[in-house]
Amino acid sequence: MKNEYWIVLVLAILISCCILPVAADNATIGGDQGWYAIYCNIYGAKIYLDDKYIGTTPQEGALTVPVYITGTPYKTIRVQKYGYSTFVDSITEVPEKGGIVNLYTTLNQLPATTQTVIGGDVGWYVVHCNIDGATVLFDDSNRGEISQGMVYVPVYSTGTPYREYTVKKDGYTTFSATIANVPAKGETIDLYATLNPMATSTTTPAMIGGDIGWYAVHCNIDGAMVTFDNDAKGQIAQGNLTVQVYVTGTPYKTFTVYKTGYAPYTGTIDQYPAKGETIDLYATLNPEVTTTTLPAATQTQKSPVAAGVCGLALVIAGAAASIASRK
Repeated sequence: MKNEYWIVLVLAILISCCILPVAADNATIGGDQGWYAIYCNIYGAKIYLDDKYIGTTPQEGALTVPVYITGTPYKTIRVQKYGYSTFVDSITEVPEKGGIVNLYTTLNQLPATTQTVIGGDVGWYVVHCNIDGATVLFDDSNRGEISQGMVYVPVYSTGTPYREYTVKKDGYTTFSATIANVPAKGETIDLYATLNPMATSTTTPAMIGGDIGWYAVHCNIDGAMVTFDNDAKGQIAQGNLTVQVYVTGTPYKTFTVYKTGYAPYTGTIDQYPAKGETIDLYATLNPEVTTTTLPAATQTQKSPVAAGVCGLALVIAGAAASIASRK
């Protein structure tokens, strides 16, 4: 019977050593979860949250995406598919523990002129602009209108490369820039344009606030948003954004440049342009540093399974001791 006692005791120890680590690991996988349920009217469209690819839209129902409520919230959703206008919107709600937040997206079919495949291998330009309804021209050829912030323009690697693109709309200054690269088959190249409101007459600037000067904001990341004292001014395109100011107006004090995936940059404005003068401002955006550190609440979470296994081990050990004492 003495041998039986030692066999039971060893089994109790093995149960504690083997099962407890597993239970502890399961308790620290990562915080409480909620869900986004993403609906779309088009099957097979690609879904991105903050430019992170999540999956494709199902034929029926919604694509459910788990999120940790203690993590960094997603800010934007983008859904796109060839032949349809891209859907982009802000995410303003974070699911609660065990809760679901519904996100609804709608893709509209593009005009036939945008979809037609002429021949050869196809790549894409994606023209981003801050004004919906603006017309996009490639070398004076109409390539569509901005819808939900962008338009897709197919190009063929065997065709003559485009040299320049122009974005324009009545009431706004026209934007033009050169095209430096040609997309390869299946490749996408982003192009950016920022349209600023145009004065309705030559006397309007003087009526609004006197003579005009300019700030030229330079940044290493195209598509970054620019604000002056929390007043949105537009997006960086081709490395810069020109911001009009009135020399008799209230001076701005700070400027901020930001884009998803990068640490925001905030600088001080200590100079104000004179009439006709341009002052350069510079901002450098660096990628955000990601970390896998779990939330404190998650790291200290105790597993109920672990407590149960410990109790079972103690019962077995007690039984073994009782058997031995009877002998």
